[in-house]
Amino acid sequence: MRISDRQRAARWALSISLLAASLGAMAAGCGGGAVERAPVLVVRDFAGALRGGRPADAYALMSSAYQRRVSLEEFRRHLADSPAEAREAAASLEQPDGPATQVARVLLADGDTVELVRDGADWRIATNLVDFYDQSTPRAAIRSFVRAMERERYAVVLRFVPEADREGMSAERMRTSFAGEGREEIARLLTELRAGLDAPIEEIGDHATLRYGEGNRRTARLVREGGSWKVEDPDE
Repeated sequence: MRISDRQRAARWALSISLLAASLGAMAAGCGGGAVERAPVLVVRDFAGALRGGRPADAYALMSSAYQRRVSLEEFRRHLADSPAEAREAAASLEQPDGPATQVARVLLADGDTVELVRDGADWRIATNLVDFYDQSTPRAAIRSFVRAMERERYAVVLRFVPEADREGMSAERMRTSFAGEGREEIARLLTELRAGLDAPIEEIGDHATLRYGEGNRRTARLVREGGSWKVEDPDE
């Protein structure tokens, strides 16, 4: 399916937003005898490489984690496919609004991530650790949905049901339904969904899609209602 220029621009904007995290991790990881450049200078060098048509130089400024996911050939193709967006990104990156923020991420045993930011001389937790069923982003909503289902918190699960599908549903009806013959299939679905929590999520406007499971055979669709992401279909 062909995507519109607006969708392509949105995807490019998402990639650029992830760039800050990649550059922050790269700058934080510098040590030994290496000369550490200020993050803002790295961002400006990246912008200059984009503007100067030097994709290899821009790619060299990406983190090693990014380079493992995306080859130089793919990186070149993204730029070639979206030249206008690349120019806009370069212009934006050349004019940062404020100093860089150092960010650290700690991966937990259950797959969740805790984000910390540098606050003066100390690190402070930025992740809302007491919002156990967060719906602020598609990925947070999927994680929260799985957590609520696994804990059989069906009153919470109701929060993830879109308004159009909520008529006649209740926590007790869910409990009865999920305890029936379909229990094993639901358990398998949740196992696959949890294993795919870190898979890429395609987000366009108020809709998001996560493909997961062996061979990406399953698709979860989400919709944003009133600022909260809900699970429209966990297995389309």
